[in-house]
Amino acid sequence: MPSIARQLWQQQNRHSIQQKTRSFSITSSQRLKVLFFGTDEFGAKILKALAENKRNPNPLITELAVVCPATRYYSKLRANKPRVMFQAHTDIIAHKYNLPVMNPPEGKSLTGWAPNGIDGKPLLGFGNEFDIGVVASFGMFLPPRIISMFPKGMINVHPSLLPHYRGPSPIQAALLNGDTSTGVTIQEVHPQVMDGGRVLAQLPYEIDPRDKYIDMAHAIGRLSGSLTIQVLENLDFVRRHAVDQDASLATQTKLYKKVDAQIIWEQMTATDIMRMHRAFYQKEPVHTFLRIKNKIHHVQFMELVEPKKDPLSDDFAASDPGTAFFMKKVPYVEIKCIDGSRIHVTRFKVAGKAERDAFQFAAGYHDRRKGMRLLSRSADMKRPTPPFVYPPGYERPAAPEPASDGAAPEPASDDAASDLETLVDPVSDSESRSGSNGDGDNSK
Repeated sequence: MPSIARQLWQQQNRHSIQQKTRSFSITSSQRLKVLFFGTDEFGAKILKALAENKRNPNPLITELAVVCPATRYYSKLRANKPRVMFQAHTDIIAHKYNLPVMNPPEGKSLTGWAPNGIDGKPLLGFGNEFDIGVVASFGMFLPPRIISMFPKGMINVHPSLLPHYRGPSPIQAALLNGDTSTGVTIQEVHPQVMDGGRVLAQLPYEIDPRDKYIDMAHAIGRLSGSLTIQVLENLDFVRRHAVDQDASLATQTKLYKKVDAQIIWEQMTATDIMRMHRAFYQKEPVHTFLRIKNKIHHVQFMELVEPKKDPLSDDFAASDPGTAFFMKKVPYVEIKCIDGSRIHVTRFKVAGKAERDAFQFAAGYHDRRKGMRLLSRSADMKRPTPPFVYPPGYERPAAPEPASDGAAPEPASDDAASDLETLVDPVSDSESRSGSNGDGDNSK
């Protein structure tokens, strides 16, 4: 087991770190009553490590309670049962281990709330007897009055190598920026600066090129759970060796919204889109817009894969970004990006429809008489879709030159015509209003 001293402020490139469980006797003076604050998948992994320790024959943690947002339900019942709209991942773990749960008020502020109750009235029988608070992806700022309630203070587990990527979304930021490594930091909770406390311990984490957000949240969460137990076991030692953060090196992350997962075909390369897909996977799928006749469809890309073969069509190079190609014998739709790169989408979700694979999507939304185009933004239904405009720095590819001998090109075979489906923008308003029934579901 590497000592905590060797883990302080580590930022060297290390390929793997194996955590092992200590085996020594915990004295009564070392035992802790812990109040955990957390919400998401990352926090749930740390809570699970604390709960497992509490189950040990000679535990470090003797009492454990959880603070997390309350479960929200839909207003309408289904089959006479309430439907869950939101439930914190930490709440699920708390119920699994029969841990007491406290719910702070809804919103982003803890004004007027305290974990020991309102107006001094204790909750859950603990009162002011918690020794320390542990925070991981809680989502609310903890004021000094709450920090001061714990005799041993509060520590925060943050999935980055602070001071880099302070804020609510460090894992997403690392993926969006194409980082090859990140890490986990355990710090003291600062009473004024979010994620600005003294560093108690750090461990690096190497990002696999195939990692998605959910993969990293689980992997770093498991690593963090083991490190949290070590810090709690050696709390006095790590505090004596704590390191102040260099504020001049601090970078800040933001809370990402739905619009941050929107594809802008005039700007984004395949690398940009794949990074977005990995960063927001199972949170907010990357999405775009599709105009069929005089109706705009909101389309989400549920699964994307890296291209492994040549482009499906000879027309790929001359096509506009956002043009999609489909061949009946391959399980994906190929879409061109601004720099000539491409993405392969294997699963789609159209608003109001069930999730579909590439074959079902192409069958339902392709019409040879008017085609299809993927748009960056919703278009004006009363006007034809404008042509694609290349931004500065990019030029529309020149049309291919005719054969030097003047011979006409050979016509495509019937087999090739039936196999390849090119999804393109309507060339004119009159063509977009050509005789077609339905709104893209091939209804006749």
